[in-house]
Amino acid sequence: MFNDIRLRAALCCALFCAGAPRAFCQEGGVDFFQSSLSEIMDTPMLAASYSEERPSDAAATAYVITAETIEKRGYSTLAGLLNDIPQFQVQRNSDVRRLNVVSVRGVPYNERLVILYDGVRVTPPTGDVMSLGGQFSLKTAERVEIVLGPMSSLYGADAFSGVINIVTRKPGSAAAGAKYGSFNSRAGNISASGGLPPERLADNPGVASASVAYEAQASANPKLPDLYKTDYSWFNNEYQSGKEKLPDSSIKTGLPVVKYDAATGSAFLNARLNLGDFEAGLIKMRESHSSSIGVKPELTIYGKDSRFITEDWTLYGRHSYTASDESWKLSTQLSHYNYNIDPETRFVNSFSGYTDAFKYASSQTNSLEEVLSFEPAEGFPALVGFTYQDNSVLPYTSDLGHKFNTSLSPGSQDFVYAGSTIPVDFYSLRYSNTGAFLQLQAREIGNVSVSLGMRYDYNTAYGPTWNPRAGLVWKPGGEETTVVKLLYGEAYLAPSPFYTHKHFGSFVSSPTPTGYYSYFFHVPSDDLDPEKIRSVEADLAHSFGHGLRVSVNPYYTRVRDLIQDVLTGPGTFHGVDVLQIEKAMNRGSMETYGATLRADAVLRGGKWSFEPWAAYTYSEGRLAGSPLPFNSRHTLQSGVSALRGRWTVTPKALYRSESRDQDGIRVPQFTVVDMSVRYAFSRMKMGALTAYLNLKNILDRRYYNGAYGGGADHLAGAPQDPFSAEAGFSLKF
Repeated sequence: MFNDIRLRAALCCALFCAGAPRAFCQEGGVDFFQSSLSEIMDTPMLAASYSEERPSDAAATAYVITAETIEKRGYSTLAGLLNDIPQFQVQRNSDVRRLNVVSVRGVPYNERLVILYDGVRVTPPTGDVMSLGGQFSLKTAERVEIVLGPMSSLYGADAFSGVINIVTRKPGSAAAGAKYGSFNSRAGNISASGGLPPERLADNPGVASASVAYEAQASANPKLPDLYKTDYSWFNNEYQSGKEKLPDSSIKTGLPVVKYDAATGSAFLNARLNLGDFEAGLIKMRESHSSSIGVKPELTIYGKDSRFITEDWTLYGRHSYTASDESWKLSTQLSHYNYNIDPETRFVNSFSGYTDAFKYASSQTNSLEEVLSFEPAEGFPALVGFTYQDNSVLPYTSDLGHKFNTSLSPGSQDFVYAGSTIPVDFYSLRYSNTGAFLQLQAREIGNVSVSLGMRYDYNTAYGPTWNPRAGLVWKPGGEETTVVKLLYGEAYLAPSPFYTHKHFGSFVSSPTPTGYYSYFFHVPSDDLDPEKIRSVEADLAHSFGHGLRVSVNPYYTRVRDLIQDVLTGPGTFHGVDVLQIEKAMNRGSMETYGATLRADAVLRGGKWSFEPWAAYTYSEGRLAGSPLPFNSRHTLQSGVSALRGRWTVTPKALYRSESRDQDGIRVPQFTVVDMSVRYAFSRMKMGALTAYLNLKNILDRRYYNGAYGGGADHLAGAPQDPFSAEAGFSLKF
């Protein structure tokens, strides 16, 4: 099979190379490379300071990935894009709840990132567990803005590792597309809009424009037991005769054998209405994946019923008012955010006794944000902001014996802890957060610009926090050739109800006074403090002419009051003896440090255009005295987009050195090579048609990412997908 796959990959490349020269000579091709390097890398962004500025001017380490780059490199989802961003490491298919786990500068977990669409938050304000799958669509993205490092001075809670803002295309465009690939992967998308574009609405306030975009995708995914026979030897041998293990290593027999299923699916909807300075919109996302990934096959069931499903939607309205003399601007945004774990979510594993263990959680957040921007003196812009959030949460439940009915009260549904008659505990939380922030900038004081910010938040659940931020940007000689940045920031991670009140485990009958016993229980911990991070970094970028830019970005961060799941030994829960108690605690600290050396270029010669890039990152640190989990000391991300005529080819490679998972188990180094091939047809009356072929893991490596979790069920390394291919088209009207 290995040789066959490599042969298919070689044939794909050979066919491209054979056919390309004839197509290259065609006239009128769509040239993605009309942009200069400065235009590609310095597209203005908003995420770093709430005001439009170029990444090179921002008092932050920031990247802007334009629509043209997204298309050239074959990105379709945010997870795929982040895999190529310096100082990001994505552990794919590694976590039963998150699916993919993101680390930024060695600091792990998705909940430490804030993700926005057009400035509207689409990640849980309550810090609930966040899946990072196909639901974060890039099909309508005009650009993706990425800011690394602490950003709580502007965004408040959870802007810990960074902020990502996906800016979508404005009204006035329409598109459709579809793709199909290996393992029955398929996707379709459509977007449409009508009315005047935003820039003309100001002069025509009575005319509305509207847009809607939708994408859905699904994949059966490869059958890993056929590809990783050693890792899945239990599945291939013992499970086929109905055997699985319990946490104490005893064997449970007579289990029904179900067909292997680790399918994924996602959907994304973005609808928007503009009327002059007013905008209203709805952003809705849904993601589904196997709840058995990253777990030992001898302790879980990989069946179609083992699913973890999340759904988020945000309804928002915002208005901007600019003074007649344009001396100040007031922006107001109201939003309602809703998060829930779908009642169909369930685990089937050793901890549930191989019976269905359903899960549920929900949260609602109503938010108000007011931001006043003005310029007290020329060249000294200022921002003053106020935010208020009201949160209502039903935290992550214990294992439930049947589906949660959202139309009934939790206590009326006769839920008991698995293996017992003890009623399940449910919690209903209500808390609010009030925040205020100030940002001052001094632009172009000679060759220097300075940015200072401070935010105060008061949360009724855990009290106040202060978060400052400062940055200096220096351009020696007043030229754009060299840019030096010195940056400092602080941020905080709110103790999420997921950590404070989640609890799970099961009981077994026992000849004890209570009649029960438990091997393991994770119990609530409602007295957690926020995590705090401090970061110091520098950035030096130098441009050699108009076609090459080299930069180096060293950093140091320290995190205190870490929230970690800790095994505390034997104990009791509801008066029942438990062999191992686990709970979330503020325990220890983390420090990370490292640097990235990056080079980007645009080269043109004859009929060819090239856009090569490469980034080497050294990342090191300690977590509570142990090596950082999910962190490779050495990472190399590189690739080149090449264009001639109507063809664009982008091969790229990712190398990560050995890492460790959460239990300190070593995960081997790996190198993965991908390629995207695109062909732009002559423009037709209906629009611009592009066909593409994406090849992943061309060398068909059997490699691993770090697996999340700890304890008896922890899989030592999450097996990754083999070679795969997908073909599709996009049509822009």
